[in-house]
Amino acid sequence: MSDLIDLIDLDGTADSLSGKMIMGVDPGRNKIGWALTTSKGSLILSGICLVSELDVFLKALNRPANEWEKELAVWTRERQSFVRKVGLGYVALGNGTGSREIESWFARFDLKIVLIEEKGTTLTARDLYWRFHSPTWWQKCLPRSLWIPPRKVDDLAAWSIALRSIRAPVFAGET
Repeated sequence: MSDLIDLIDLDGTADSLSGKMIMGVDPGRNKIGWALTTSKGSLILSGICLVSELDVFLKALNRPANEWEKELAVWTRERQSFVRKVGLGYVALGNGTGSREIESWFARFDLKIVLIEEKGTTLTARDLYWRFHSPTWWQKCLPRSLWIPPRKVDDLAAWSIALRSIRAPVFAGET
């Protein structure tokens, strides 16, 4: 299991209420995974958005933070906590497929962007999925490498990108 998972505080008890939220983004050609986390990495909300809906998605993010839960509901896959009213600190963007195009979309909204190496985040996302959703009895008979989640896990890959950014953030343009 990935050492990133050791950072996770599933019930959010380690977080202070004053830290800004982080948005992890797993970019792709047709869709993006996104995850809102606390400043310490606890998952708040996560989901998957089609690139064709990105403008609407970003306009929803431009609304006050206390309205995000309602505004982002159409894309939400996992919900672990309530959105705090502290705002967004930065966007942790994976540097893989489609990242340049997605970065330009986020830059239009004057959001601070952190570029993060995303190699291996899909495998971490699978592990994260199984932390939330117990495998069936017959899946437990199989080797863990054969446990395939029944849904796309781009949102959980975005969460792992956010967790990596907490470990060693490097802001775009500072490398």
